Amino acid sequence: MQIHLLGHASIFVETQDCKILMDPILWDSHCEGIEDICPKRQILHDQIPEFDILVISHQHTDHFDIRSLANLPKHVDVLIPKDKLLETCLHKLGYRHIYSLRDFNEVRIGSTRLVATRSENRVPEYGMVFADSDGVFWNQVDSVVNSQTISAVKSRYPQIDFLLAGWQPMLEIQYQENQNTCFPYSRYSDLLRLIGLVAPKAIAPGANGFKFINGSSWLNKIVFPVTREQFCRDVQQAYPTIGDQIFTLDPGDVIALKNGEVSYLPQKSSFVKKLADDRDSLYFSPINIDSKLIDNNPEGYDIEEMRSVIEEEVCVHLPQFFNDKKDSLFLEYCYWQAIYQLEVVFPDCSETWYFDFSKELIEHRRGKNPLANIFSSIAASSFYGMLKGIKGWDWASMGGYYRCFHKVYQATPHGIIKPLDTSDNRVPEPLRIKFPYNQVYKQVRFYEIEKWGQVNDDQTIEQNSQNLMIIIGNTLFKPQKKEINTNENQDKSVEHIPILLG
Repeated sequence: MQIHLLGHASIFVETQDCKILMDPILWDSHCEGIEDICPKRQILHDQIPEFDILVISHQHTDHFDIRSLANLPKHVDVLIPKDKLLETCLHKLGYRHIYSLRDFNEVRIGSTRLVATRSENRVPEYGMVFADSDGVFWNQVDSVVNSQTISAVKSRYPQIDFLLAGWQPMLEIQYQENQNTCFPYSRYSDLLRLIGLVAPKAIAPGANGFKFINGSSWLNKIVFPVTREQFCRDVQQAYPTIGDQIFTLDPGDVIALKNGEVSYLPQKSSFVKKLADDRDSLYFSPINIDSKLIDNNPEGYDIEEMRSVIEEEVCVHLPQFFNDKKDSLFLEYCYWQAIYQLEVVFPDCSETWYFDFSKELIEHRRGKNPLANIFSSIAASSFYGMLKGIKGWDWASMGGYYRCFHKVYQATPHGIIKPLDTSDNRVPEPLRIKFPYNQVYKQVRFYEIEKWGQVNDDQTIEQNSQNLMIIIGNTLFKPQKKEINTNENQDKSVEHIPILLG
């Protein structure tokens, strides 16, 4: 078995029976234009080997990239979590052999086994175990793993030869939503503890090889509290039995498994190369940022068009939505007499409005209110892109173009009371209620499908490629193709029939 790192979470796995591409990100920038793969790499697109299986771990856009998927062959078998939107998008792109996997479903291709591992983060998503006679490789991707999942995996495969581990306790939206940006000791401690339960023979930090760019680049000082080197040192200190089998993989590096032995082959991939180590900007320093919200209008939208569309939304549609939903979605806002203040930052100025939920009729008012207690700031180009179905919440929030906080409470003779008593004390923010994440996400993915276009018909299902997978219980089987003995003038083909053991 060989595992090629294309960058971040994109890997290419060659087993004895098949070739598998997982979470392909083949161009930069990606994730709606806020991220680049880091370290910087080059992919030789015309030299990517043919492959049999395409695996998508989940729908987050640093794993599910429409542009990359639009340019890949459509006759391959595609494995996804049970996610209707993923399936719909893939169908729109021309894929037809799509198979949904639940927790611990198994796929068999000859002697190769793939097992979808459970995540406590129910996106839905999965990690993936790859096993053949050479060894066992577990790619945890972004999945949140617990001890029960580890026990379930090790009941099937007692020895994990190579682990691409979850390792980075990311702080993606803590700053934007006024949460704690201290080093996440507890979360990081849990990640290290779980590695001890897996007890892999070899390990590398996985699925976190990117950086924020352009107007989002200030986030690089907040989001990544742990360096690769720090993680590898900590694993070595905590689990000395792993020895020197700890690797910091770069794009273009290859891990080879042979008879249970693990070899590290730096820059041995023939179709991806590391160009530069540009990780200097990934320096965790949350006290040293210049993070004033600025709209540099990276998509080049017409400013007057933006202004007109946003004015209509804020002055007409938002008040109508608030009044229509005040007795349902905004009942708690009315109870707490919330005053919502919205700032929209344009490239040349900013505009502020507020909405008073203590009034019978909720109207827009220009300017700031000293009694406001729920606040949002959003870049105009981000808001406009969302209204047009071009950009989503990932661009706005994770890209740093949107921020919110609140100070909702009421004073009593016994002190203040507040609506929620949780660790982060979050109150739903009106824009997120008006524009639900899943709805916006769907619109943007469909826009991207139209943008990158349907590929030519000859890239869709080949007529002779109808070797469909077979579902038996919780297992998918790939029937082996017939082989013709060309040394004799007759068909000696034998179809290999999979046998379900146990």
